[in-house]
Amino acid sequence: MKVHKITGKDMHEALERAQKMHGSNAVVLGQSETEGGVALAVTTTAPVSRTELERMRRRADELFRDITCEEDVTVDARPSEMEERLLSNGCTPGFAAVAAREASALQGRHPLDAAAEVLGARLEVSHLPKMQGTTRVLALLGSSGTGKTLSLAKLGARFVRAGRQIGVAALTDERPGAMTPLMAYGELLGTGVTCFGPLDELTAEKIGAPELEAVLLDTSGHIEDDIKRLSLLAEELSSKGAILDVQLVLSANQQAEAWAALFEAASVLPIGGCIVTKLDETTRPGAVLEAIAEENLAVSFISAGSDLARDLVRASPDVFADLFLRGRAS
Repeated sequence: MKVHKITGKDMHEALERAQKMHGSNAVVLGQSETEGGVALAVTTTAPVSRTELERMRRRADELFRDITCEEDVTVDARPSEMEERLLSNGCTPGFAAVAAREASALQGRHPLDAAAEVLGARLEVSHLPKMQGTTRVLALLGSSGTGKTLSLAKLGARFVRAGRQIGVAALTDERPGAMTPLMAYGELLGTGVTCFGPLDELTAEKIGAPELEAVLLDTSGHIEDDIKRLSLLAEELSSKGAILDVQLVLSANQQAEAWAALFEAASVLPIGGCIVTKLDETTRPGAVLEAIAEENLAVSFISAGSDLARDLVRASPDVFADLFLRGRAS
């Protein structure tokens, strides 16, 4: 499908020229003033979807950038290979178009190398360095079913392998059986689990600060209640020389509305990064990465699968590029 630029000394003449050149099927996408009159962006086939309409309007805008051009111009509305890949992997047309334009501006580079560089830089990588003499409480915050508990176990396994002294704790809503998986992981890690019910006091000493290097804190999945308790915990830890580091757990197979709601609710907390889970359950991972990029948040880990030793990968620009362009991490 192509978008054509048609000029005339006035609107009447431009429309007559459009009809003469393209017949009764001509569809006007936009118009712009020129020094010599009026310019129209016209296509000969109506868009079949909102996505296609947005793409065609972007092409129309490109035609109007040079409004002094007197000649009729045609611009191909088909997306580039990079845009096609991003769209198929869940990105929005606007994100894909901007990324493609930035990649094309990198001169002397292979197109895919340029694309990987641009996309890899779209997100920040969050690091979790050791803090000598300070306990870091890593709280995993997200909705029920996003993979918080499994992610905690994977993180715990990494820390144990690295010889770090850690503890495991949980905010629980006291549902029968809700803590069974975490208790099993705590036994496997050799840490046990300190549980805090809705009415239990949450203090630095009870959670393990300042004796431990890190405490992995699971949350109940009730976002509002969890945020209230974490806000109080952040103040308590700060007064004892420890810190709260909230990691947002985002399932890649969720809807965008769920991610947006979590971002908004958690904005009152000290967010250290995001853990993207369930990448093995989606074919469109670009959507969640784009959502995180729009919030200017960092990514700590990505997760696909249930293997504690292998299925948690540190975030990196190469990982981001693979997910955006290939739909999966290498």
